Amino acid sequence: MLETIIHFVLAVVAGCSALIAFLNTRFLNRTSPYFSMNGDIDGVTVSILIPARNEENRISECLESLISQCNNVIEIIVLDDRSVDSTSEIVMGFSELDSRVKLMAGEELPPGWIGKHWACHQLSLVARGNYLLFIDADTVLGKDAVLLALKKSVHGDCDLLTFIPRRIAKCLAEKLMFPFIDWAIFCWLPMKVAHRTKNPYLSATYGQFMLFKKLSYERIGGHSKIKDNAVDDMELGRMVKSEGLVWNLLDSQGLVTSLPYESNSDALKGISRSVFPALNYHVSFLVAFSMLLLGIAYIPIYGIVNEVVSDGWSMRIFLVSLFSCSMTVISWTFVCVRFRHSRYLVIMFPIAISLIVLVAYHSMFANAMKFQSWKNRGVEGRRVRF
Repeated sequence: MLETIIHFVLAVVAGCSALIAFLNTRFLNRTSPYFSMNGDIDGVTVSILIPARNEENRISECLESLISQCNNVIEIIVLDDRSVDSTSEIVMGFSELDSRVKLMAGEELPPGWIGKHWACHQLSLVARGNYLLFIDADTVLGKDAVLLALKKSVHGDCDLLTFIPRRIAKCLAEKLMFPFIDWAIFCWLPMKVAHRTKNPYLSATYGQFMLFKKLSYERIGGHSKIKDNAVDDMELGRMVKSEGLVWNLLDSQGLVTSLPYESNSDALKGISRSVFPALNYHVSFLVAFSMLLLGIAYIPIYGIVNEVVSDGWSMRIFLVSLFSCSMTVISWTFVCVRFRHSRYLVIMFPIAISLIVLVAYHSMFANAMKFQSWKNRGVEGRRVRF
């Protein structure tokens, strides 16, 4: 009896993921309709703000994509967060090509702050634009990305507009984990409901592209409000919705691209840094989350195989398990097609889920034992909670 209930519960869960994915193909706004939008953005100014620490391998590509953006961009400020490589020299080279590019030296990290958040806070204090665009140093913007975002923001009176980036995968860890990250949002967050409700947990915000009204950013308290929370982007989006402000998420369709990590190790560390904080540092959430994911990945497959090879054939268990597998494959197919991941990864979803679960537990232990780090700097984070 318990086995049957488990199979039916997993079938419902898998079916919901496929249904949400189908609905999101219709309701998740794409960028293309907004190119022709008649939004008056004359006089609207944007400060592009980039925290950078040891980014010599990627900052050039980022800045090259920024200096070709619209004239509404009045400054591109890079904060060099005490890099030990040639990041600052590269930025200075760009400042000679475009006077809007400015280099800012970061101050010493105060106790209780995460490095990136402190850098973003410093940047926000000197920015002159009435819109603030935070992007990561490993992000590349397509032509007219800022223009499009401004049109949408002005037209929709958005307080925070964010894009789902396209992620380029180079190493095996990225190829397995990136589809899961997109699946976790695209197949579990009903976009139409998320945009209509003020529930802060029905949101997803991406640090690769966060366009704030400056006054709205200041109203929610900015990065100083979440100085010790590793998932600054998610928390800022939740704070915007909690304040009753307008949050909007768009599919960038390649206008925002996140460059790959340098290695499998960097990819695993980078994802690990965010998984447990995304669960609000709750062990119980992690246990429930991992059990559900592993159940979706393996129990239906086991149900199919077991019913085929066992003497006690149960058509009900077989059909329910087949339905669960089919729905999961369909939802992963939606994601791989929409976000241009390799199609063969659809059938590798159990491996991808297993890897994410392992990374999630590493994230928990790293936070609990205080050995989480990034860019050769410790990340203290918040206390682990049950």
